[in-house]
Amino acid sequence: GWRPALSPAEANLLVVAGAAGHELEPFVRRVWDQLPAPRARVDIPEHIVGGLDSAVRELRDAGRQRAQASRPPVEHTAHDLAPAEDHGDHGHHLDHGHHGHHMDGMDGMAMPGGVPMADRADDRDGLKLDQLHVPLGPVLPLWPAGLIVHTRLQGDVIQDATVEVVGGGGEPWPGDATARRLDSGARLLALAGWVDASVAAQRLRDEVLAGHRPRIAAWADRVRRSRALRWLLADVGSIPAGPAALTGDALDRLRRWLDPFPEPPTADETQWTLDNLPALLAGTELATARLVVASLDPDLDLLTHDETHRGAHHG
Repeated sequence: GWRPALSPAEANLLVVAGAAGHELEPFVRRVWDQLPAPRARVDIPEHIVGGLDSAVRELRDAGRQRAQASRPPVEHTAHDLAPAEDHGDHGHHLDHGHHGHHMDGMDGMAMPGGVPMADRADDRDGLKLDQLHVPLGPVLPLWPAGLIVHTRLQGDVIQDATVEVVGGGGEPWPGDATARRLDSGARLLALAGWVDASVAAQRLRDEVLAGHRPRIAAWADRVRRSRALRWLLADVGSIPAGPAALTGDALDRLRRWLDPFPEPPTADETQWTLDNLPALLAGTELATARLVVASLDPDLDLLTHDETHRGAHHG
């Protein structure tokens, strides 16, 4: 019954499901530093209920909260947020989609407060417009954890993008494909603005994971009949050729998830998504790009630890 926060500013509790690892931990710390007091963090690889209960007790412990507030804030350096390997000059990673830039100005001069001026570049009409380097992820609401998409924006249009995976090594989805696809559908519907249908999908997912077989057909029919959803997702992220589960547009992919017995995602589909995502996102608006990623929903834990699956995928 707890309401998930969509930004650090509205949260009091940071829940880390599983082990963040040395690659994701700097980004988790960055989110933690943006939570207002009172606040608590809990890492729950197991014993979920006990962990959450202890976090609530910490929130209510005035002494611990005062001691925590008296500590000086942690200053993050470029080294803290740098990837494990050098993948080009993309500027800083931010963890929930805020604008990240190069921290030095012209001729290496540091900009006031670390906030640089935007670069200038020609747009497709030949006009000089500001361009910003904006990383999306790896810790972003309704986003695949561990995925970073480095974008170059002019206005709200992505000019080009590169893809990077950090973290990894987790266990693939433990439940059946129906629960996994309900989870994917819930995120896509939330991004599309249909909150009621998204919440219903989350409740159905929880019932499936609890071992029940809820009546999903009525919810699925309601989603299929939505004209607004059809208007919003049609032609978004169109893939004419590729893995069968990914072809078509965002609406086609969502409808496959609504099948009574959907197919589970595969490592090949995830790798195809990472390899082709830069081309799919180029020329799209930022909000549309979020819908494209949600409709593909790559499961990064399906990838192996092979070095070909790590680092940047350039487009």
